[in-house]
Amino acid sequence: RRGGAPPVPPLEALCSLATGNRRYLKSVGREQGESYVLKALAGGGQLPAAVILGCADSRAPVELYFDMQPGDLFVLRTAGNTIEGGYGGLLGSAEYAIAVLKSKLVVVTGHTMCGAVTAAVKAVLANESMPTENLGIVVNNIRAAAEKAIEQLPGAPVVEQVKLATKINIFETMQKMMKHSKIMQDGLASEELMLVGAVYDIEEGSLEWIGPHPEQESLVGTTLHLHRWREAPYVPKAMPSSNSKVRAVLDRLRQGNSRWLQKVFVENQDVDMGDGSITKIANRIRRAFGFANINAPLRADIILVGSSTMRVPYEQVFDSKPGEMLVQQCMGAIA
Repeated sequence: RRGGAPPVPPLEALCSLATGNRRYLKSVGREQGESYVLKALAGGGQLPAAVILGCADSRAPVELYFDMQPGDLFVLRTAGNTIEGGYGGLLGSAEYAIAVLKSKLVVVTGHTMCGAVTAAVKAVLANESMPTENLGIVVNNIRAAAEKAIEQLPGAPVVEQVKLATKINIFETMQKMMKHSKIMQDGLASEELMLVGAVYDIEEGSLEWIGPHPEQESLVGTTLHLHRWREAPYVPKAMPSSNSKVRAVLDRLRQGNSRWLQKVFVENQDVDMGDGSITKIANRIRRAFGFANINAPLRADIILVGSSTMRVPYEQVFDSKPGEMLVQQCMGAIA
């Protein structure tokens, strides 16, 4: 990402990160550090798509497990992926990326088997302090998360308490960022900025996305309609029994998909033309459309909004006839 290009929308950046991790898992990542990329960045400046606050653990290489090129990510790393008291260079660096470099996505990433989180949990259990002041600062930043995890899982194995503390610690860091950064507060309030958490599995190489902070609205201090829409659980509603026309259309779609799965397509079925001749349904439909009044209104009773991927041919998947379905395709199936 070079300077001068438009900022990457937060959802697009998030999709790029998730896709990059899938490439990393399959060992089909892009070649890193190609000379033309480096030269372009040196001459054109940077425009990172996302800010990543991750752990300094050498087993959690941020750019690699997201399979991103130089210039794609603005990476901040510290032991335990936390911020001391919510102030200092890490938060200021994140603000620089948001305000100056126009990054629209911030991701706080923890990881499994984190040494800093494990140390915090064990310190709370044993009521011990760290051997040096600086180590104590690191662990104390995670102590609140460790205490909450132990309180929620009393008597559980340490490994389970560490797993929970890892997630809580991510949310604690997100909370500090929102509480102490006006730039982040404003960006989240306008819903131009997105802040989410993730846990990297150092054994599998996969990511568990844990989403935004559950109390983001109260922390930002405003109603976030898009945030509510994203986070609200999908609750299917029963269709009114009186809506027979809609039920008939849905039944047609189900039947069409069943034909698609069985490879028995309606266009290959024979039909009597009324003059003693037999032809395929598809031919009769084509004739009807060929002789139809071009000014006649379109009467498709199905509007389908789907993704623009060419791997899903919707008319074929539902075995629909010409004129039966109006299909709109766009990236992400977002109307």
